[in-house]
Amino acid sequence: MSRPQEDGVIRFGDHVSIKHVSTNRYLTSQQGTYESGSFQQRVFTVEGSPNDESTWIVLPPTITEEEAGYEVGFEDNIRLKHVTDRANLHSHEIESPVSGQQEVSCFGNDDSTDENDVWRVEQYDQDDEQYDNFWRVDQPVILRHVATGKLLHSHEISLADGGNEVTAFEGLDDNDKWAVSFD
Repeated sequence: MSRPQEDGVIRFGDHVSIKHVSTNRYLTSQQGTYESGSFQQRVFTVEGSPNDESTWIVLPPTITEEEAGYEVGFEDNIRLKHVTDRANLHSHEIESPVSGQQEVSCFGNDDSTDENDVWRVEQYDQDDEQYDNFWRVDQPVILRHVATGKLLHSHEISLADGGNEVTAFEGLDDNDKWAVSFD
């Protein structure tokens, strides 16, 4: 398992846990599918400490010159592969089960990925001096779904099992703020 180096810069190939800043809950997936919509594997946020179910591998898009070990910069496209089941963080123009926003799921495996698995890393606040050229641990970012332009989003809306719903949403607010965290 490769975690970010001492400089805190996220690199392709790193294993990361991604925290929703507003709720302090981790982006998570488990075996089990939505009961409607795409019927794909569920994605949600949970409280607690990071574990395998909240660990993602940062990968470049399938067609790229980026390689493992290269730094992830702002405006770079990435894929997030769930470490336990090898599915990709995915979105598409299907309504989410609770709020009716755009569904976020896990889809594919090591051999199967598509354009709906690609996200762009962006600065949360363009005027904040904490940002340089690279994505770093504990730095708030936006993850924009490249195919639809919507932002990875969560909120206090709970799913039946107690996890908070994760969606893709149009517009920018504090519910779109995420950070790599290992606490």
